[in-house]
Amino acid sequence: MAMKSPDMTAAMQAMMNPRSVAVIGATERPDASSSYVMRNLMAFGFSGTIIPVHPKADQVFGIPAIPALDRLDTPADVAVIGIGATHVLGALEAAGKAGTKAAVVLASGFAETDDEGKARQQALIEIAEKYGMAICGPNCLGLFNLSSGAALYSSTLSPNLRKGGLALLSHSGASAIALANTGRFGLSHIVSSGNSAATDIPDYLAYLASDEATRVAGVVLEAIRDPKAFSAAMQAMHAAGKPVIALRAGRSAKGSAATAAHTGALAAANEAYEAFFRRSGVIEVSDMDAFVETASLCLSLKAKPRARGVAVVGVSGGGVAHVSDIASEIGLELPELATETKAGLKVLLPAFATPQNPVDTTGIVFADGSIYARVLETLANDPSIGLIVASQDAPVGLDAGGAAEYVGIAEAVAGYARNATVPAVFMSNLSSGHHPAVRAVLDGVPVLNGTRAALTAIRNMVEPPVLRAAISPAVELAPAGDPWAKRLAAGDKLTEREAKELLASCGLRVTKERLATTADEAAAAALEIGFPVVLKIESPDILHKTEAGGVRLNIASEAEARQAFDAIMASARAYAPAAELRGVVVQEMAGRGVEALIGLVRHEPFGLGIVVGVGGVLVELVKDAAFDLLPIDRAAAEALIDRTRLGHILAGHRGAPAADREALVEAMLALSRFADHYGHLVEAVDLNPVVVFENGKGACALDALVIAVGSDLGFL
Repeated sequence: MAMKSPDMTAAMQAMMNPRSVAVIGATERPDASSSYVMRNLMAFGFSGTIIPVHPKADQVFGIPAIPALDRLDTPADVAVIGIGATHVLGALEAAGKAGTKAAVVLASGFAETDDEGKARQQALIEIAEKYGMAICGPNCLGLFNLSSGAALYSSTLSPNLRKGGLALLSHSGASAIALANTGRFGLSHIVSSGNSAATDIPDYLAYLASDEATRVAGVVLEAIRDPKAFSAAMQAMHAAGKPVIALRAGRSAKGSAATAAHTGALAAANEAYEAFFRRSGVIEVSDMDAFVETASLCLSLKAKPRARGVAVVGVSGGGVAHVSDIASEIGLELPELATETKAGLKVLLPAFATPQNPVDTTGIVFADGSIYARVLETLANDPSIGLIVASQDAPVGLDAGGAAEYVGIAEAVAGYARNATVPAVFMSNLSSGHHPAVRAVLDGVPVLNGTRAALTAIRNMVEPPVLRAAISPAVELAPAGDPWAKRLAAGDKLTEREAKELLASCGLRVTKERLATTADEAAAAALEIGFPVVLKIESPDILHKTEAGGVRLNIASEAEARQAFDAIMASARAYAPAAELRGVVVQEMAGRGVEALIGLVRHEPFGLGIVVGVGGVLVELVKDAAFDLLPIDRAAAEALIDRTRLGHILAGHRGAPAADREALVEAMLALSRFADHYGHLVEAVDLNPVVVFENGKGACALDALVIAVGSDLGFL
């Protein structure tokens, strides 16, 4: 969890940029974690003081040692604790008492193990809070400040690591090692934070926002434990103009707790993370290749693209078609070129070439590289183009003569880039990259490898995520004395009729309906509501009413209503003999329209989110839905609709009249207000279908399900 201290600036400074390092358990034994730290500090020329702490040794690696931290006149900035887990707490307490403001705890044996380890980790957190300490770990490799040589790191560090603008933060030690050693970018910091028990990713980001050496942060995380702290850190990073790239482990779908609700199937935890990253302005990537290419482009691109459009240039029709295919798959826009641009290209290219985006220059550019440069300049004058991709393979396996054929094209791109108004990148469709002879002439040009990863990085640049302003809840929580709040707090199962009553109290339009406990009451209710009607079983124990034979449609007379009542009760009793049957609900037939689904689903630690999509009986088969975290405003509701097919369907598909989109937006906002009142008591809400009538005639929820937090989900 993130640190709770109101001001961790000094503690984070002591850990990330220390002037003195005490290594507790320092030893020369080669396989010891503390030995790695000592050797790394010396090898990378740490500019501060190294203080080995050992109860008996006079010196370690020739550096004078002390038996305990209390022997120091001035506290060490950071203590690297390189001893076994059972001894860590005592050493950490001693460091806190001595005035040390930060620690790196290398040992495993904490919350990643067993109940004893979890208790040990909780005690570590309490010590950190007691002394206001920043702590990297436990169960970590440590951290490395490349500028100062503060290599508080318990593994081998390559001498090939170079200083640069990327700070790499990782819960995973292996991922930190892999990404740090790609050779594609320079680093300001490497942090392998392990369990991140007391100091987590948001604390590091908050520090990096004001770190002069850091231009971009790359994060590999397993979970977000404190969304508010993460959002606050992202605000600081955005204010500093520093992008944050995130790769999250464990993205595959896992079962939702609200499996009884369609929303649980349509919006898994991964969607909640994606929504959170969108709101926080984080660049999310799905794999290490995309991480590397995005980080490389963030660091090497000299100017922000002026427009979203991307132009692709290549020397092969098949090659640029391949790039175009991948661009389409990932949602990267390759816009139609302006008439003037096409005319300019037509002058430059052979008569058989087609002036379009992507541009196939044909093989003429091998004979005259200046043509390639003029093609780039022509594209740069197109107002829709914000970035140009020179898609050119020059495989590393080419011989010198073969590679020389591509050097002229690379030189043309490098020459254009020196005074470019629109940035250009040089892309290999192969992840193995370009031949060294070609790469050597591309100084000052961003070079990307692998079509999908490279185009993903480019999309992230031309469509950068925007930090969204927080939306304040519209109303306060329902008071504890509220009767609905009481029932939800008790984990009561609400029937469909009760769920509708609750939702209607927050402004949602629902069907007219009456509860009947006898066949005669059903006939009278149907007559009062007006034929035709629908009859549904009323039971808190039967969720899937259709499967239980608990639904009858288009009931057109009192006699049919009586017959339907008896049939429904008999069928439901046979389906679920132990279920509580309260009767039958007689419901209006609301009419035809576009069937949508809206609902809520809980994903911790983010809380409730809203789902909207195509509804009806095939909802889970179609699976066309979008998700966002709550609360939402009108703009967010509109954007959600447009992320699904609903936007087109509501506008009038295949000649159908336009539906009341505004009414659906209002229903979504009403559901968000419902969450403001009762969301802390709700696990999931399903409204399916919500029928959206013709424009101006509103929308109505035909079915509703509300699942309370802690409710027994053993529905039948």
